Amino acid sequence: MIDYNKKIVAALKTIGIPVHYELFLNSGLEVPCLSYMELTNYVEQQTFDLGTDVCKISFQIKVWGTRIEDLQKYAKEIDVVMRNMYFVRTSSVELHDPNSAMMQKVLTYDCIAIDNFK
Repeated sequence: MIDYNKKIVAALKTIGIPVHYELFLNSGLEVPCLSYMELTNYVEQQTFDLGTDVCKISFQIKVWGTRIEDLQKYAKEIDVVMRNMYFVRTSSVELHDPNSAMMQKVLTYDCIAIDNFK
C-alpha cells in the first residue's frame, strides 16, 4: 500500500485555504475550505519476481463554500495540483444544502502507482 496522504495534504495546502480530513469536519469551519479522503488504495497487479506492485489509488477532494465562483476557482487549482502528482480527475459533482447557503464541489481523482516492496 502506498501512502499518499501527506503528499496530498502538502500539495493542497499550497492553494492557500484550509485543508481538513473529511471525517473530522464540523459545522463551524471557515469557508472556503477543502476536505480530502482516500477512497481506494489496493494492489491491482502483483509482480513478485520484480518486487513491485501496481496500485490503484483514489482520492475524493471537496471544495466547501457559499459562492459558486469559489468552488469553480478552487476546483481548477486542485486539478493542477493533482495532475502534478499524476492523478486524473474521474468525476465532479456540485451539491447544495437547501437549508443553508453551503455548497460543495466533489472531485474524485485516480492514479496508478508502483509500490516497491522489496
